[in-house]
Parts: sequence; C-alpha cells; structure tokens
Amino acid sequence: MERVFVGCSMLENEINQVMQEMGLQNKTVFIDAALHVNLDRLEEAVRGKLDETSHIGKPIILVGNKCHPDMDEIAKEYDGQIVARCNCLELLLGDKMKELDKEARIFYITSGWLEKWKEIFITGLGWDEIDGRQNFGFYDKILLLDLGTPIDDMDLLEFFEFTQVPIETYPISLDNLKEELTKLLGVYSQS
Repeated sequence: MERVFVGCSMLENEINQVMQEMGLQNKTVFIDAALHVNLDRLEEAVRGKLDETSHIGKPIILVGNKCHPDMDEIAKEYDGQIVARCNCLELLLGDKMKELDKEARIFYITSGWLEKWKEIFITGLGWDEIDGRQNFGFYDKILLLDLGTPIDDMDLLEFFEFTQVPIETYPISLDNLKEELTKLLGVYSQS
C-alpha cells in the first residue's frame, strides 16, 4: 500500500529536502504551523489532511506526537504511524536537544519558524511586543537551527526586537529526521 506523509509546515523545507535526498516520491501534505496555538483547529486540520489523503494510503505523520494531546490516538484511528519525537525541533535535533536544554533555557526556531513567527505570536496569540518580551523573558537564548540556508538578517533582527532575547545560530544536519523516517518506513515494510 502507498504511504502518504502529513507534515507540519514549520518543517516543510526540511521534509521536502529529506524526501528528495532519500529518493521518496510519496504524496506529502502540510498543515499550517500557526494552528498550534489552537488545539481544536490543529486537530481539525490534521484530521482534514488525513481524510483528504486516506484513499491514497497509510499515513506517516511528521508532526510531533506531543503537538496535540491526542496525536497518537488520531494516528491510530487512521491506521497511521507517527514520529516518536515530541515536536518538530526534537525531530531535527534528536537527543542533542536534551543536552542543550541542560545548558540553558533555550527557545528553538528553524527558518520556518522565522518565516511564520508573526502568524503564530502576533496573529494567532494576539501578542504585542510587551507580551513577546514577557513570554520570551524566561529564555536565556534563542537557537536558530541552521541547515546552511540563507537567512535574512532583517528577519532575525525583527524577531530579536520582538523577544529581546539573544539569537544564536546552531548548525544541524537532517540526520535525525532521516533516521526517524527510516524507522517509520521500516514499520510499514514489515506490515
């Protein structure tokens, strides 16, 4: 049976790159990352994508299993597999995230986050700069997970001005995402 990938738009570039590198040509659909601020709308969107693609094949869900409290159950309802990582950032960093978290209070972003932060925080949550500074004030730093793709310095500056938290780049690879996909594909080949 064919496999369908349902991913979060926060990792759209990374998922597409991994799919290409692994030679996978499966149907891939993405949910809007900004929906994470509303669990009902997030569930509705995930179910909508699963309904939309269920006639094609079994889903592999590339959305963190903790992005919604019922994500594992939703995957089971659609006879799908879901990543074993709690969110998209852990999907990229793997166990390294735990090590980094021991060093400081870190907020992680990707280039996708950087593109969508206004949708999430300003539009979705209704935050202004004061709200941004209060909510991000907990963090020691922001780590931009960097795959070596060009990042607009003005985008970084604008996000810094909103949060007032230092932003550092942290080079990563797609190895953890590839490993997770390989595991999920292996489950399907056995079933």
